[in-house]
Order: sequence, then C-alpha cells, then structure tokens
Amino acid sequence: MKKILVTRRLLKDCEDKAQKTFDAKLNSNDELYSQSKLIELSEGCDAVLTSLTDKMDEDTINKLPETVKVISNFAVGFGNIDLEAAKKRGIAVTNTPEVLSDATAEIGILLILGACRRAAEGIE
Repeated sequence: MKKILVTRRLLKDCEDKAQKTFDAKLNSNDELYSQSKLIELSEGCDAVLTSLTDKMDEDTINKLPETVKVISNFAVGFGNIDLEAAKKRGIAVTNTPEVLSDATAEIGILLILGACRRAAEGIE
C-alpha cells in the first residue's frame, strides 16, 4: 500500500478515503508544518498531499526523500510549488483543476438573477 503525507486537515470524508486507499499520515491538529518537519514526516512516503499554505520551494523539494514521487496540491492552482524543481527531481505534480468552475458559474447566475429580480429589496 502506498504511503502518503497529508500536510493539512481535510474534510472528514476526504481523510477517511485517504486512509482507506493509502497508508496515510494525517495532520489531525491542522498544524502548518515547518520545512524541516514536512521533510521529516515525508520520510518513507510515496507522495505528499499539500495545500496552498504549504511552501514547496526548490529548497524544500530538493530535501524531500527519494521515495517521494508525487506532490499533489489540494487546490485548483499550484503557485506554492516550484514546478521546475519538481521536474528536475522527477516528481509529478498534480492539482484539482476546474473543481470550482461549476460552483462559480452557479453563483454568478444566482447573483445575476437576484439583481434582475431585485431580491435584496425583498429582504429589507
């Protein structure tokens, strides 16, 4: 079973699925790991599941154990990950693209309908 480090607390359903699918090290305290702690905890892991609050710069990526082959960002973007450094190390980088696209479009339509129907006036 592949071993992963989850750097931040996730929704319960996501953590449950991670534990069923992988040998997952979870961050139950939702602590923002320092670079040294993240590197230490990733020892023996095949992948690291990060969030936007985790700075995965060149220095951090270069210090990751050789076992780490994937950095997956629990976010739409990956501005917190040095893609070039990951590429040099042969580490694949993934994210969750377009996960918010439908919800954003729905909220936009809701706001347009609310403005057209003058919904705010009904609240007052």
